[in-house]
Amino acid sequence: MIGETIFQLGILLLFVALAGLFSSKLKFPIVPSLIVAGLAVSALFNVIHYNPDEAIINTIPTKEAIELLGEVGVLFLLFALGLEFSIKKLLNSLRTVLTSGLLYLSIVGTSALVFAVCMGWALPEILLAFGIIIISSSAIVAKTLVDMKRTANPETEVILGLMLFQDIFMAIFLPIVAAIALAHSGTPWELATSIGFAFLFIILFVVVSLKTSLLEKILNIASDEVFLLVIIGALFFIAGTSYKLDISDAIGALILGMVLAETSHKERIMHMVVPYRDFFGAAFFFAFGFSITLNGEMLTQSLPAALIAVVLTLVGSMIYGIVMSKMAKINKRGAVNVGLTIVSRGEFSIILAGMGLTAGLSNSLWSFAVLYVVILAISGPLLSRFSDQIAQGMAKIFRWKLKQKKTKTHPKGDPSLLRDA
Repeated sequence: MIGETIFQLGILLLFVALAGLFSSKLKFPIVPSLIVAGLAVSALFNVIHYNPDEAIINTIPTKEAIELLGEVGVLFLLFALGLEFSIKKLLNSLRTVLTSGLLYLSIVGTSALVFAVCMGWALPEILLAFGIIIISSSAIVAKTLVDMKRTANPETEVILGLMLFQDIFMAIFLPIVAAIALAHSGTPWELATSIGFAFLFIILFVVVSLKTSLLEKILNIASDEVFLLVIIGALFFIAGTSYKLDISDAIGALILGMVLAETSHKERIMHMVVPYRDFFGAAFFFAFGFSITLNGEMLTQSLPAALIAVVLTLVGSMIYGIVMSKMAKINKRGAVNVGLTIVSRGEFSIILAGMGLTAGLSNSLWSFAVLYVVILAISGPLLSRFSDQIAQGMAKIFRWKLKQKKTKTHPKGDPSLLRDA
């Protein structure tokens, strides 16, 4: 049975490798290629009316296995990104993070609420649609920043600050939606306790990061093998603990990376986690596409609404990027980078839509969410890649003066983390 599962997993990972090879040869962003490959394989099984009970190769265990690999990919992507953005940097820019997040909610969140109300949905669907529209995909954003070699850019701190704000916001928003909108069990005291644990967990990490002497001693390990075991063990333990406390496991990975970024072992950790980030990250994006099924009825009924929401998201994100750039003293090129990088939507939006489907809410919400996410998951990295050309076009329209683009020199040790995936 185990050997059969490995064989099945090998077949699907072959598709992952082919998608990566395709994007590399054509110098095309790898994230859209992997998502499209996952969609194509999923569609292939539907076209041939795949029946796992009659098939020679049973792909059901494979699907579960690759979804697990995908979840691991999110952890490594966010952990590696956290190594670029330390807790001290966060504390120094805490006011900016809060201002940035509230500004984003006021712009994109308001348009999301207006859109959901105009769709004629009931309150549960409106709340879920709000969450689906406002939350960026941390995994896609992280991968885009690495692929575009922008982690050292000044606007990246704004982007990462917003990602962290969104994760904290969703830690509060999700249990409320689950209890109120989806009529799940949960007293106000239980909700308050869940939210309190989330904040205590984050505060604990902040305190640990400010006193790194103990971490320095623990990580002072000569053996690379033992050092790697300690790092990966800590990553999975912290991520799992985050999940048990009703916090996103991804935010646990992100914060752990930020804590370890305060130690002198940062470069050593970077060098070791890059291969894992690349492999498991690729599996995640393929699994994301593989988990989605598109059909003609969905396209006919929900595509117009999805396109309207996409336009609202793009416009709102660009307005946010421009306004936030003035507050953070970032140039217009960086403002466009911010706006285009944060438009990607992904796994969390699908999870919210799935909650609605499980609760027996409107099927139109699920169809809308799938199309909305697929469009932005594929177009987001592409738009980010051409952000310079888009910035130049906007400069002509709005008569901006763009400064000459300068090549960033990354700190010693970072090239291993920032190389093309």
